Amino acid sequence: MIRLIEQRQKLIVKKNEAKNIIELLRELFKTAGFEVEEHDGWLIPEGSDYAMKGYWYPEATEVVGQLTIELFVNSEMIMVESFVGMGDVEKERLKNAFSSFVHHSFHTFLFAIWGVKSNEVEEENWMIDGKNYRAYLGNRGVMNYDREIRLEIPSSYARKIKELIVSEPLSNEFHWFTLFYANMNGLDTHAEILKDNVKWNEGEKALKSLAWKRSNHYYSVRQFIILKKA
Repeated sequence: MIRLIEQRQKLIVKKNEAKNIIELLRELFKTAGFEVEEHDGWLIPEGSDYAMKGYWYPEATEVVGQLTIELFVNSEMIMVESFVGMGDVEKERLKNAFSSFVHHSFHTFLFAIWGVKSNEVEEENWMIDGKNYRAYLGNRGVMNYDREIRLEIPSSYARKIKELIVSEPLSNEFHWFTLFYANMNGLDTHAEILKDNVKWNEGEKALKSLAWKRSNHYYSVRQFIILKKA
């Protein structure tokens, strides 16, 4: 996928950003076996009622860009995932952000929404408030700047996250969760969970309370989870 981005970097100019994101996503779907139609920037895989759109903000801040991916489920439900792109120049930022999307979320979307199985995604059956859901658990993406210490995710992580989610009164056909934890410098930490695109304070407190390893260097863990009513 990085090679794909590199091949298309020459196309990336600010006046044509939307078109280039469309082409990147189109090629990504093609690698998964889908031909897609485009409608107002939305890419619709053949035979599907679901659609995907991407937005690229090359200068979200002075030092990073941001890629935002939207997945249209219906007129009242759009899943949103955003990815920071780091680099000295725009093409490096896009490459970094798009690679993050592929690693963290694309396979989860493919499996949960379009039924394309992947070794990158775990599938489990969860009972929530008397309703049966299929849980699609994406990669736990790790970024670790400490070259001397191997980062180990707390052993209670998976159990605690499942307990948190199944305790919620969920009822929609789909629910989705973006989990992020970062150790800044051994003193400061940051935890964030979005539940159906909305900040989930209770979940964030629980995520931060796990036995995360302290480090004087930055590290982060990210995971994307989709629930689909069985």
